[in-house]
Amino acid sequence: MKKTAAAVLISVLFAVLTACGSSDRADSSAAPAFTATSVRLEGPWYSVDLPQVAGGTDDARTDFNEGMRAEVDPFLRAAAEKQQVKGFNSEVAHIGGHVLSGVLGIEVSDGHLHPTTFKRTHVTNIDTGKALTLPDLFTDVQKGLDVLSAQAAVQIPKTRVGPNSYDKERIEPTVENFKDWLAMPDGLRVYLGEIASHALGYIDITIPWSELDATLKPGLRAVVSS
Repeated sequence: MKKTAAAVLISVLFAVLTACGSSDRADSSAAPAFTATSVRLEGPWYSVDLPQVAGGTDDARTDFNEGMRAEVDPFLRAAAEKQQVKGFNSEVAHIGGHVLSGVLGIEVSDGHLHPTTFKRTHVTNIDTGKALTLPDLFTDVQKGLDVLSAQAAVQIPKTRVGPNSYDKERIEPTVENFKDWLAMPDGLRVYLGEIASHALGYIDITIPWSELDATLKPGLRAVVSS
């Protein structure tokens, strides 16, 4: 009887140790964490460092890297001797638990004193491996845009625009006005452009997620704020 009990105990311990070993092996073979990197794109009339990520899951990595490439391609195709393209301040802005956010900065010079500035963004939902666009965030897109517009009016005077006048049409509640955005832990960062003057430069604001909670789709807050 004692031998039987001892044999059972040994079998149980062996099974537990085997399960733990399998778990350790599974963890060690899991996809590595995402890391920020970049690719240098150079041609006769352009020079751009393109934000990319390495590691992580295949589908999310592919969506982010191809999404960022799609944002830069129109500028590269338009580059010419009298329309030179240069990248600036481009980065993988945030690698979260559930989201990847990247921004592409572009200056286009056509021989005038000041180049024209552009910002383009891409956001990937790591869980789905697909892009997150602005309409994906809200249960009612127009209501979401209305909140973004109202919050922009609150946030802009806190930027270097200050009390200066700016183009109010640029914060009308349309997808076009708010399409270049990032999912950051503290809120939705949106790039509005040179809404006041070239001297004041490209203006971006961050709208706290708490201001958008009532309009976000169920479960999205945990993704975009990660």
